[in-house]
Amino acid sequence: MNNNDAYLLLNGLPKVGPISARELLKSFDGNAADIFKANKSDLMLIKGIGEGIIDSLKNPKNEEWLDAELDKIKSRRATFLIQSQLPELLLEIYDPPIGMYVAGKIPNLPFVSIVGTRNPTMYGQKQARLFASQLTQAGFCVVSGMARGIDSAAHEGALDAGGPTVAVLGCGLDIIYPPENLNLYQRIMENGAVVTEFTFGRKADKRTFPMRNRLVSGVSQAVLVVESASSGGSLITAQFAADQGRTVFAIPGRIDQPSSNGCHKIIRDGATLVMSVNDILEDMRPYVDQKQISFNFSIDDEAEDDSKTFSNKLSSKENLLVDQLKEGDQLSLDELSLACSLPVYETMSLLTLLELNKYVKKNQNGKFELI
Repeated sequence: MNNNDAYLLLNGLPKVGPISARELLKSFDGNAADIFKANKSDLMLIKGIGEGIIDSLKNPKNEEWLDAELDKIKSRRATFLIQSQLPELLLEIYDPPIGMYVAGKIPNLPFVSIVGTRNPTMYGQKQARLFASQLTQAGFCVVSGMARGIDSAAHEGALDAGGPTVAVLGCGLDIIYPPENLNLYQRIMENGAVVTEFTFGRKADKRTFPMRNRLVSGVSQAVLVVESASSGGSLITAQFAADQGRTVFAIPGRIDQPSSNGCHKIIRDGATLVMSVNDILEDMRPYVDQKQISFNFSIDDEAEDDSKTFSNKLSSKENLLVDQLKEGDQLSLDELSLACSLPVYETMSLLTLLELNKYVKKNQNGKFELI
């Protein structure tokens, strides 16, 4: 067994996790093949290594599993990177991965992670796409977890800007989760990389997501939280980032929207409030070519352009409705009808046209929001 195959096997063994693997690799000077050659008495002397782990290392079916896993990697045109081949920043964390499966190619760029809720507002999705696009243009690679909501919007923003992006999965490479992200998975694989530390066939669960989150933050110079409820995976990622010595940024939102509570909490606890990508670039200047970030992005200019686009394409009554939603409000049919002094039936007709033309969206709570 060569060293690379030994890393792959070590990564796939039950009862062997990043911490126990770290102790094993440290004891054998990073040579994973020597771990499997060692006798039981020598293994028992290693901190944290007990009977269960030793039985896993000595399982006679290990070779059979390894051959099958190598075939799966080959058939999917993937690769398995051992620790020495991973981005250096990732190896600085307390519990680095033993190795990682990669579909695509990890770009040689500084990384910034963008994370947030799976149930974002349209405002949150727009900001995730905007920040991802502008960070990409500035020379960063955007990292996220390919989950629904903010994660997906961040990947899409980076790809639409022509740059690579990296998705860190909480499952095996052969499992598309969520399933509706199949096209996104393929786009990322062709323009960046989909990566995971989990073996083929491993489904996502409550244990794998926090493990994934530590890698999202660990590989990055900084983490940006766009929208988050008062608890959830994005706040776990932000905590990992703080513990790993990474910079944590957060976009503020409305105080009456639950999806902003998490961002406000971490801002209060010390995260850096950002109002434009320039706030991030100022802190991240050491990581990119100065020429790449010598320009400034203007959110005001974009907002003005959006306003002109709305005004030019909509009727006067449609503009009345849009004006009520421009500040990020979510309003019901009755509230919009009252605010615009229009009959309910006419308001409903106008909203239907705006929905069809993708200017507004009706949320699950029955309220309308500007896209």
